[in-house]
Amino acid sequence: MIALWLLACVSSSDEIPTHTVALDDFEHVLSIPGELKAVRSSTISAPDLSGSLKVTSIIDEGTRVSEGDILVEFDTSELEKDLENAQSKLEVAQTKIEQKQAQFEVRIGDLKNAVTRAELNLQRAEMRLTESETVPRVERESALIDVEQYTLEVDRSQASLESARLEGEAEIQLLRLEADQAASRVERKRDELGRCTITAEGDGLVILPEIWKGGSRGKVTAGDSIWSGSAIITLPDMSEMEVEAWVHEVDAGLVAAEMPVAIVIDAYPDPPFEGTISRIADLAVQRERGSEVKHLKVSIALAETSDIMKPGMTVRSEVLIEKLPEVLSVPLEGIFSDGEEQYVFTRGLGDWKRTTVTTGKSNDTHIIIESGLKVGDVLSLIDPSVGAAPVAESME
Repeated sequence: MIALWLLACVSSSDEIPTHTVALDDFEHVLSIPGELKAVRSSTISAPDLSGSLKVTSIIDEGTRVSEGDILVEFDTSELEKDLENAQSKLEVAQTKIEQKQAQFEVRIGDLKNAVTRAELNLQRAEMRLTESETVPRVERESALIDVEQYTLEVDRSQASLESARLEGEAEIQLLRLEADQAASRVERKRDELGRCTITAEGDGLVILPEIWKGGSRGKVTAGDSIWSGSAIITLPDMSEMEVEAWVHEVDAGLVAAEMPVAIVIDAYPDPPFEGTISRIADLAVQRERGSEVKHLKVSIALAETSDIMKPGMTVRSEVLIEKLPEVLSVPLEGIFSDGEEQYVFTRGLGDWKRTTVTTGKSNDTHIIIESGLKVGDVLSLIDPSVGAAPVAESME
């Protein structure tokens, strides 16, 4: 038995968008969400200084910088005071060395004079030595005693001179050590002052990550006090970008390394960029806490980069899984369902007919028709009962 229902009427069927069924190539494409990231990047951290550091200025996020550009400056008032104190101590230590050196030279001079006097006395005593019987025995023995006495005096003077030399050099060495320590402290403070201004070591785009500050997370701004070693700037190298995408674990078997990919940047969809899958993670992980859905990370190498690309931009990575030539496929919006039944609306003579179809593989825009349609059939891409033309359905 055939039943006919009149569902809706309008003045013209031209108002209904349609599609004419034809044989065409069908591309099975898997769309994977992801974002752009730099292949290489450097992290700028607060200098390793004692205590917290106060930021006096920081470059704006999104700024493109070149080598040598100033990125961050920290408050240097305390370090400048420390440097001034260190320089004062160095000057005092150097003055002590000069004073000790002068005293040492005077003392050594006096002791050298004492040695010279003792040597002269010894020489005079030696000149009086004689074995002549014409010289009274008392004078001969007196000269002998004087020689022995002045010999001992020369030895004592030379010993005193050597002892004073060693003692003086040791004292000066200690003072020089103190001066070296003071000089090292000065150099250290100068180095710390230099590290309070951080410059870019290469070209890149400034990204400010969120860090813990004051009990909450946020990006560093001027006036913040942060701890040394805190990562405050990420500077990605914009010359080489890649895509970090995430494929659902159920689709993981569809992708493989070296597969070509079309990269569509959400903010700039035209034109798409070419890429190739370079790496696929071995382990599926939960991207969100508490979620049971797992994904595998997929890295996609870009064939070229563009100035419009920035780290963090969301993209859609379209992987060509397979290409089927000369198949019947229709737009997804032309397929309707009632429970497990799938059907379309085909145009007949003056009316629309509901036709059951069997579908196959699909992509983001089209689906393969395995049975129920033939080349040349015209489909409605909307439910014509909404307002188009009479709709009929044949039923046994």
